[in-house]
Amino acid sequence: MNNNRFLLGLILGCASGYAASKYLTSEAGQKLIENIKTIRGDFNNGGVGLSTNGDLVDSFNEKTDALKEHMASTVDKIKDDEDTSDIVFTEDDITD
Repeated sequence: MNNNRFLLGLILGCASGYAASKYLTSEAGQKLIENIKTIRGDFNNGGVGLSTNGDLVDSFNEKTDALKEHMASTVDKIKDDEDTSDIVFTEDDITD
């Protein structure tokens, strides 16, 4: 009985391995593998989902544009402030 189970398991394992290898080497199987690689890559890059490279670049540019605008507005406020002045050091100030 144990020999029969072993042979049945061996036959089923070989058949399922053969079927999986035939599917994964087909065109549909290759698309499946590419999709899995894309999902894993997206997950490893911050979990942004199924974003394309263009979407990631656009998102990055939007975030950096907002940061640039914020920094520019901060600098403009400092320039307009009358209390700021240029700080000048002399050699005596540095050596003391």
